[in-house]
Amino acid sequence: MRNHLLLIFSFLLAGLLGSAPVAQASHYLGGDLTYVSLGNSQYRVSFRLYRDCSGIVPGPFSLSCKNGGCSSPTTIVAPLVQQGTAQAGNPFCAAVSAGPCQGPSGLPNYDITTWVATVTLTPGQWILSTDQNARPALANIQAGDLYVEATLDNRNQGGTAVVNNSPQFDPQDIPMQYVCWKQSATMAFSSIEADGDSLVYSLAAPLQACGTPATYNIYPNVNPIINPLPGNPPCIFTFPGMPGGTYTPTYPIRLGLDTVGTCPTRSGVMRPFRFNQQARTVTFTPGYYDPSAVVGSGINKYQLAMLVTEYRRINGVRRVIGTVRREATVIVTDCGGNTVPTTVRPTAVTANSGTTTVNTVDTTRIDVRSCNYSRVELNFTDPDNLRTPSANQRLTVTMPTDINVAPHYLDSGDVGSFVLSGNGTTNPKGVFFFQPSSTTVGRTIRISFRVEDDACPIKGMQNRVVVIRVLRSNATASILLNNPPVLCLGASTVLQGAVAQPDSIRRIANNTTVSQQYYFQWSTNAGGNGLPAITNTQSISVNPTVTTRYLLRVNPVLGFSQGTCGDTTSVLVRVLPTVAPPVVTRNGQTLTSSYATGNQWFRNAQAVPGATGQSLNVTTTGSYTVQAYVASPTGSCVTPASAALTVLSAVRAAPGTSLSVVPNPTPDGRLQVTLTGYSQPVSLTVLDALGRKVAESMVAAPNPQGSTQEVNLSGCEAGFYLLQVRTATSLEVRRIVRQ
Repeated sequence: MRNHLLLIFSFLLAGLLGSAPVAQASHYLGGDLTYVSLGNSQYRVSFRLYRDCSGIVPGPFSLSCKNGGCSSPTTIVAPLVQQGTAQAGNPFCAAVSAGPCQGPSGLPNYDITTWVATVTLTPGQWILSTDQNARPALANIQAGDLYVEATLDNRNQGGTAVVNNSPQFDPQDIPMQYVCWKQSATMAFSSIEADGDSLVYSLAAPLQACGTPATYNIYPNVNPIINPLPGNPPCIFTFPGMPGGTYTPTYPIRLGLDTVGTCPTRSGVMRPFRFNQQARTVTFTPGYYDPSAVVGSGINKYQLAMLVTEYRRINGVRRVIGTVRREATVIVTDCGGNTVPTTVRPTAVTANSGTTTVNTVDTTRIDVRSCNYSRVELNFTDPDNLRTPSANQRLTVTMPTDINVAPHYLDSGDVGSFVLSGNGTTNPKGVFFFQPSSTTVGRTIRISFRVEDDACPIKGMQNRVVVIRVLRSNATASILLNNPPVLCLGASTVLQGAVAQPDSIRRIANNTTVSQQYYFQWSTNAGGNGLPAITNTQSISVNPTVTTRYLLRVNPVLGFSQGTCGDTTSVLVRVLPTVAPPVVTRNGQTLTSSYATGNQWFRNAQAVPGATGQSLNVTTTGSYTVQAYVASPTGSCVTPASAALTVLSAVRAAPGTSLSVVPNPTPDGRLQVTLTGYSQPVSLTVLDALGRKVAESMVAAPNPQGSTQEVNLSGCEAGFYLLQVRTATSLEVRRIVRQ
């Protein structure tokens, strides 16, 4: 049905061909003017010219500078000197490109030349410009002069000298781009601001003189239509029509039609021209194409312009410090059966990192947290490669060459790093390794990605700006308690430090990911007590004699700016009057507390999961104690621990057997358990710290000479686990560390 709707709209637009403008040979299509301060009021001004290769040789150009408004006289004129040779565009596949500026018949190419002049600009309100009388007529604007402009306000304010560098446009952004008829396209207008000024982007008109915008053409009206659609049940397509009007900066191109609703009636609506201020992009779907356009005509070509206004706060006053304007040419073409590559979409894969991603029609945003490691994957695909049979188109991903080192990108690891693999294959992949330091909080980073397929004659292209925001990390340190934070005088409790952060860190020097390590430091508030002699371990046992607040400072040991990514938390432990500790009696392998309720049994100072009854049946050798939670009129608290009682388990390892567990600790959760001397069936059971079963396997017929069984804990979180190796007559236990 979608193809039928597009066909209806295609016929509708085909009737409007006679109203499209026709121009003579194209020449200068657009340009931009930027500047850099050299000190002592000197500025190097750069002019980039975009032109149709079929035009005449460019130049010469001169730079005009006037202090004041458009009516002010020009006071400085300097020749613009061409830098190097022209750089030709590359929109076509290699098979049809006869030379740097020669595409297939009927398809124009473009080139870019750069011109430079150095001028002295004393404090003032400057308009810098260059112009030529060779701008051709295009589909949306009339023929006229090419006028390119930038402004600079370097007046001193309150004794403060003002020096400015204009925003510098990203050379990766293509100023003349072929876009596929009826397919979504995005154009980027990225720029780098060296002075930290605020930039405001706005859609603008191309200029033909100072203060004089280019004259926009008129587009015709579209009549209402009502058409039946094929299929069963019957369905009607309706379009209310669209009045004619004049192209504008916010509606610079004829757009495509979308459909809404469901049968029996579906309606046509015009697609929007989306301007994304945050990403600095425009996204649109061309809805008009004239296949009969001749070489050199302006048909199917549209001119866009983006104005960048630069604000700076000087002595408490916010003022415009300069403006630059960039133009871009859109050439609509029929890409036939080729579909442009899919928009890049990031996926956050690291748990506990706080990293989030947003993917919409025109937005790709990644929010990362300072002092956290996170891994974000990019998957570059093409719809033509996903169909059956696959087109097997090779994709080329282009990104800034200095993405990993430039301060405005990933800043040599201060924000993170990026790795691209498989470029030039059918499915390139990229990975961001983020670990922003606390000094990068508040940064917004914009990285342009361009993905091209190898279709002929015109390569399908997709542009996307990934916007990365560095946000301050939430609190990450916490304290876990075995018991409620209320103790009877003389009792003790264990405080366990915890970190809600990823367990890894990226080593930028050798591009490896390693386990993060943390430094723990315990202290008390003024007047508090009960700390052990060693206070820099993750877990401590405290026995306060007065109510005490315990403070924990946690710092990552690896990566980040040392000392700036720590977090502090605390817990208040109240102390009530003492109660008697439990008295434990023993009957064989059964231990019984003198308290009927509220018990918690411990083995080797570690709480036994689920052991909260009055009695405990011992199956594992160890030193056993018990504490009881006692309620009284003055409050509730935990008793001191009972006297320790060492118990040997009734079940021992089988004679003549040995057990090996490697690697331990295990970095990936995979263990090799080697059994030697076992002849009976062996069960392998893994329990977590709470006594819950997380893995189980069986060796039905072990080889006494040695049998090896893999235990897989890759799906388990980092921590401590117990491996039980059990036969009908024996039991062995091993402690496992999952990193």
